[in-house]
Amino acid sequence: MLQDPRQITELYGVCNNYAIFAIGDEKDRRYGIIDRNGEIVAEPEFIEFSLQLGRYVQCCCTTGLSHNPSYRLYDMTMDGWVSIDSNKRPMPIPGHTGLFYTYIQHNRCGIQDYNGNQIIPEIYATIFRIGEYFMVQDPKTEKYGILTAEGKMVIPCILAFDRVSYSAGKVLVRQADKWFYVNNCGAQMFDWHEIVLPDDVLGVNLYSDRICYYIPCWKKLRGLDYRACGMLDTSGTELLPPIYFVIHGLNEKYFSVGDAETFFCGLTDSDGNTIIPADSGVYVWTPIKEDENMFIFQTEGSSNLNSGIVRIGPNKEIQEVLPARFVSPHWLPDSEAQGHGCIVLAQSICRHQEEILRAGVFSLTGEQLVPFEYDDILLGNDPERIAVCKGGEWFFINLKNERTLF
Repeated sequence: MLQDPRQITELYGVCNNYAIFAIGDEKDRRYGIIDRNGEIVAEPEFIEFSLQLGRYVQCCCTTGLSHNPSYRLYDMTMDGWVSIDSNKRPMPIPGHTGLFYTYIQHNRCGIQDYNGNQIIPEIYATIFRIGEYFMVQDPKTEKYGILTAEGKMVIPCILAFDRVSYSAGKVLVRQADKWFYVNNCGAQMFDWHEIVLPDDVLGVNLYSDRICYYIPCWKKLRGLDYRACGMLDTSGTELLPPIYFVIHGLNEKYFSVGDAETFFCGLTDSDGNTIIPADSGVYVWTPIKEDENMFIFQTEGSSNLNSGIVRIGPNKEIQEVLPARFVSPHWLPDSEAQGHGCIVLAQSICRHQEEILRAGVFSLTGEQLVPFEYDDILLGNDPERIAVCKGGEWFFINLKNERTLF
């Protein structure tokens, strides 16, 4: 176990029985990994970290400024490090367990497996999934080719697409001013409609079976360039006209749409039906992972964005779970503010004529589980190991507000 837990200056909620801790002040902070019992499995020698796909901890090994940072991946399921050179910056590939995108200098990318075997060499400008295969781009010709997950060439780099957008294995391309979907061999899918987009489209984002596009709008709002966004279904039928400054997919069912005049955001369903108007007074909608019909919303307060929670009912009615009377602490709307059916919110409390933030934990039904007595709370996926900070000291509690470690 850590020799002196009082040295901890940051502690992150347990994920798959592991947690990340830090020692040192903000300038010289270093991160490491402990197991469920507080035993060190990775010494605090990393300058930053992130969680990847709920299974891996990505640790940055580079010290000082670097244009080519190096990373290692700790596998919290297999209890060990992924055997890929940290200078190749491995990233797990969704849908391909045991395969990792790898990157080297000059933005060249490839794929290696868990043991560091080279599947696709790092010679391509870009690489992404297309069904069970991968599409790659030659950095010299800028043409595309297709390889299998075993690295076998299916189509050499001869596909001349001038725009490519992809999501969840679907790939939409533009060629000779025509937009269409391609199959895993790079051929046009003729059983799908050709997609008609405006001639001056600047870009396209795919969200599963929805196409969001944006076009230039020749005016400025609040001194900023304004891009008008619209949304189509997979057949090219318009679901939302290009009148929004942003359209962002929150989950499979709902989209956030931004009003260009006020910068407020509303909610629509995936068919473009308005759930909450875009002039609602809400600036940010954050999906709650455990329930696709629930959202944290943030409105303007006296000095902060005030947060509440709503649920979309079965008939698209709005059900208030918590009113917008909570202060959004610095970690919202990060995903770490959610875990095992709970949500962290903070409240402004006056002490000695000074307003301070104190964090607590709520259930998704609005019941307060942990009172507002902590400086910081970071959830993981273990209800017995919730990382909290109180008076500068970090330790773990459970949902009964009982201290469980340190």
